[in-house]
Amino acid sequence: MSAFTVEKVVTRVSDTNVYAANDVIGPATGATAAFELPIVRGAMGIRIRSSLLVVQSSAVISGETSYNLHLYSEAPASVFGDNAAWDLASADWGTFIGTIALGTPADIGSSLVIATDTLDRFVYSKTGSLWAYLVTVGTYTPASGRVYRVRLSGELFPTLSNEVLD
Repeated sequence: MSAFTVEKVVTRVSDTNVYAANDVIGPATGATAAFELPIVRGAMGIRIRSSLLVVQSSAVISGETSYNLHLYSEAPASVFGDNAAWDLASADWGTFIGTIALGTPADIGSSLVIATDTLDRFVYSKTGSLWAYLVTVGTYTPASGRVYRVRLSGELFPTLSNEVLD
């Protein structure tokens, strides 16, 4: 067993189109906003222990209630761009491994922060990476070009297989 920390910075598009509840946050509207969180090479059992979301913003926007991180064991077949409604399509059933409810952002001066250190989520990755969509829970008008930093930490279990985790 060894520890890991992986993070991804997502800079949303340069517009202020309103996010509805369950909308995807991403860098472009016409391409997938799913992002890779490379952890190790090869198949691996992964225990997620903590998550951190830091948003480049000096205030919580009205309606910005919370966020979800939808996880996949490999690149999802779905192609949701920024501002698209996230959906668990049947084409993604084989790779979808669950959702982390990130929680409500706290205003910490020039940043918003959601930190969760009480996770205990076992997942399996066929590739050594996790893939994710960052999704809104509330309806709000985002700032143009807003930056989101997603971080996951936990432990690796190289001997586990998908059959053990199912």
